[in-house]
Amino acid sequence: MSVGGIITDVRHLTSKNGRGWAIFVVEDYTDTHEFKIFGEEYLKFRHFLMPNNFVLIKAFIKEGWLNRDTGQRGKPKIQYRMFKQLQDVMETFSKKLTIQLDINTLREERIALLRELLSNHRGDHILNFVVYELKDRIKVHMPSRRQKVKISSALLGELEKERFEYRVN
Repeated sequence: MSVGGIITDVRHLTSKNGRGWAIFVVEDYTDTHEFKIFGEEYLKFRHFLMPNNFVLIKAFIKEGWLNRDTGQRGKPKIQYRMFKQLQDVMETFSKKLTIQLDINTLREERIALLRELLSNHRGDHILNFVVYELKDRIKVHMPSRRQKVKISSALLGELEKERFEYRVN
Protein backbone atom coordinates (compact mmCIF):
# COMPACT_ATOMS: atom_id res chain seq x y z
CA MET A 1 0.00 0.00 0.00
CA SER A 2 1.08 3.56 -0.60
CA VAL A 3 -0.01 6.53 1.51
CA GLY A 4 0.82 10.14 0.81
CA GLY A 5 0.05 13.22 2.85
CA ILE A 6 1.21 15.54 5.57
CA ILE A 7 2.25 14.38 9.02
CA THR A 8 0.06 16.43 11.34
CA ASP A 9 0.94 14.91 14.71
CA VAL A 10 3.84 12.85 16.07
CA ARG A 11 4.54 11.38 19.49
CA HIS A 12 7.95 9.81 19.98
CA LEU A 13 7.74 7.35 22.87
CA THR A 14 9.89 4.86 24.76
CA SER A 15 8.76 1.35 25.65
CA LYS A 16 9.25 -0.26 29.07
CA ASN A 17 12.42 -1.93 27.85
CA GLY A 18 13.85 1.37 26.58
CA ARG A 19 13.18 1.01 22.85
CA GLY A 20 11.89 3.93 20.82
CA TRP A 21 8.62 3.92 18.90
CA ALA A 22 6.15 6.49 17.61
CA ILE A 23 2.52 7.23 16.92
CA PHE A 24 1.99 9.58 13.99
CA VAL A 25 -0.96 10.95 12.03
CA VAL A 26 -0.97 11.33 8.24
CA GLU A 27 -3.61 13.53 6.63
CA ASP A 28 -4.53 14.08 2.99
CA TYR A 29 -7.36 15.95 1.26
CA THR A 30 -9.98 13.40 2.25
CA ASP A 31 -8.90 11.45 5.32
CA THR A 32 -6.75 11.22 8.44
CA HIS A 33 -5.15 8.04 9.74
CA GLU A 34 -3.04 7.20 12.77
CA PHE A 35 -0.05 4.86 12.40
CA LYS A 36 2.37 3.24 14.83
CA ILE A 37 5.97 2.34 14.09
CA PHE A 38 8.31 0.21 16.22
CA GLY A 39 11.77 -1.33 16.44
CA GLU A 40 14.25 -1.14 13.59
CA GLU A 41 11.67 0.47 11.30
CA TYR A 42 11.34 3.33 13.82
CA LEU A 43 15.12 3.76 13.95
CA LYS A 44 15.33 3.70 10.15
CA PHE A 45 12.49 6.17 9.43
CA ARG A 46 12.18 8.39 12.53
CA HIS A 47 13.86 11.35 10.79
CA PHE A 48 10.78 11.57 8.52
CA LEU A 49 8.45 11.79 11.52
CA MET A 50 8.12 15.55 11.98
CA PRO A 51 4.95 17.65 12.02
CA ASN A 52 4.18 19.39 8.70
CA ASN A 53 6.40 16.98 6.76
CA PHE A 54 4.93 15.87 3.41
CA VAL A 55 5.67 12.16 2.92
CA LEU A 56 4.98 9.14 0.76
CA ILE A 57 4.91 5.91 2.75
CA LYS A 58 5.13 2.48 1.12
CA ALA A 59 4.20 -0.47 3.31
CA PHE A 60 2.53 -3.83 3.22
CA ILE A 61 0.18 -5.55 5.58
CA LYS A 62 1.69 -8.58 7.27
CA GLU A 63 -0.45 -11.39 8.64
CA GLY A 64 -0.74 -11.48 12.43
CA TRP A 65 1.06 -14.10 14.51
CA LEU A 66 -0.51 -17.54 14.75
CA ASN A 67 -1.45 -18.54 18.30
CA ARG A 68 -0.47 -22.21 18.43
CA ASP A 69 -2.77 -22.93 21.35
CA THR A 70 -5.96 -21.51 19.84
CA GLY A 71 -5.05 -21.64 16.14
CA GLN A 72 -6.22 -18.02 15.73
CA ARG A 73 -4.28 -15.24 14.08
CA GLY A 74 -3.47 -11.99 15.83
CA LYS A 75 -4.14 -8.55 14.36
CA PRO A 76 -2.42 -7.79 11.04
CA LYS A 77 0.67 -5.59 11.26
CA ILE A 78 1.99 -2.86 8.99
CA GLN A 79 5.53 -3.40 7.75
CA TYR A 80 7.05 -0.16 6.44
CA ARG A 81 9.24 -0.47 3.35
CA MET A 82 9.94 3.15 2.49
CA PHE A 83 9.38 6.76 3.54
CA LYS A 84 10.15 9.50 1.03
CA GLN A 85 9.76 13.26 0.95
CA LEU A 86 6.70 13.95 -1.22
CA GLN A 87 8.52 16.62 -3.24
CA ASP A 88 11.08 13.99 -4.36
CA VAL A 89 8.50 11.41 -5.46
CA MET A 90 7.77 12.71 -8.96
CA GLU A 91 11.39 12.75 -10.12
CA THR A 92 12.13 9.38 -8.51
CA PHE A 93 9.13 7.35 -9.64
CA SER A 94 8.18 8.95 -12.95
CA LYS A 95 9.32 6.97 -15.96
CA LYS A 96 7.89 8.74 -18.99
CA LEU A 97 5.99 11.80 -20.14
CA THR A 98 3.37 11.49 -22.89
CA ILE A 99 2.22 14.69 -24.55
CA GLN A 100 -1.10 14.50 -26.38
CA LEU A 101 -1.59 16.76 -29.39
CA ASP A 102 -4.80 17.37 -31.32
CA ILE A 103 -3.83 17.57 -34.98
CA ASN A 104 -6.52 20.22 -35.59
CA THR A 105 -4.85 22.65 -33.17
CA LEU A 106 -1.23 22.05 -34.24
CA ARG A 107 0.44 25.12 -35.69
CA GLU A 108 4.12 25.87 -36.36
CA GLU A 109 4.32 28.38 -33.50
CA ARG A 110 2.80 25.85 -31.09
CA ILE A 111 5.32 23.19 -32.16
CA ALA A 112 8.18 25.70 -31.77
CA LEU A 113 6.92 26.59 -28.28
CA LEU A 114 6.79 22.91 -27.30
CA ARG A 115 10.25 22.27 -28.75
CA GLU A 116 11.73 25.15 -26.74
CA LEU A 117 9.93 24.13 -23.58
CA LEU A 118 11.19 20.53 -23.81
CA SER A 119 14.76 21.56 -24.68
CA ASN A 120 14.83 23.65 -21.48
CA HIS A 121 14.00 20.52 -19.45
CA ARG A 122 16.42 17.90 -20.77
CA GLY A 123 16.89 14.82 -18.61
CA ASP A 124 16.67 11.04 -18.51
CA HIS A 125 12.91 10.40 -18.68
CA ILE A 126 11.31 8.92 -21.79
CA LEU A 127 9.28 11.30 -23.96
CA ASN A 128 6.31 10.15 -26.06
CA PHE A 129 3.85 12.00 -28.25
CA VAL A 130 0.33 10.97 -29.15
CA VAL A 131 -1.14 12.87 -32.10
CA TYR A 132 -4.87 12.38 -32.44
CA GLU A 133 -7.86 13.46 -34.49
CA LEU A 134 -11.21 13.00 -32.75
CA LYS A 135 -13.59 13.12 -35.73
CA ASP A 136 -12.08 10.13 -37.55
CA ARG A 137 -10.79 8.55 -34.32
CA ILE A 138 -7.20 8.48 -35.45
CA LYS A 139 -4.40 8.17 -32.91
CA VAL A 140 -0.68 7.90 -33.68
CA HIS A 141 1.86 7.04 -30.96
CA MET A 142 5.29 8.54 -31.56
CA PRO A 143 8.09 7.86 -29.07
CA SER A 144 10.94 10.36 -29.19
CA ARG A 145 14.18 8.51 -29.92
CA ARG A 146 16.57 11.41 -29.46
CA GLN A 147 15.11 13.66 -26.81
CA LYS A 148 14.52 12.84 -23.17
CA VAL A 149 13.18 15.17 -20.50
CA LYS A 150 13.46 15.77 -16.79
CA ILE A 151 9.96 15.37 -15.38
CA SER A 152 9.56 18.06 -12.74
CA SER A 153 6.85 20.26 -11.33
CA ALA A 154 8.38 23.18 -13.27
CA LEU A 155 7.99 21.36 -16.60
CA LEU A 156 4.46 20.19 -15.82
CA GLY A 157 3.51 23.70 -14.70
CA GLU A 158 4.73 25.14 -18.00
CA LEU A 159 2.85 22.47 -19.98
CA GLU A 160 -0.34 23.32 -18.09
CA LYS A 161 0.21 27.07 -18.52
CA GLU A 162 0.53 26.58 -22.29
CA ARG A 163 -2.46 24.19 -22.26
CA PHE A 164 -0.67 21.10 -23.48
CA GLU A 165 -2.35 17.83 -22.53
CA TYR A 166 0.01 15.32 -20.93
CA ARG A 167 0.21 12.15 -18.89
CA VAL A 168 2.99 11.06 -16.53
CA ASN A 169 3.68 7.34 -16.04
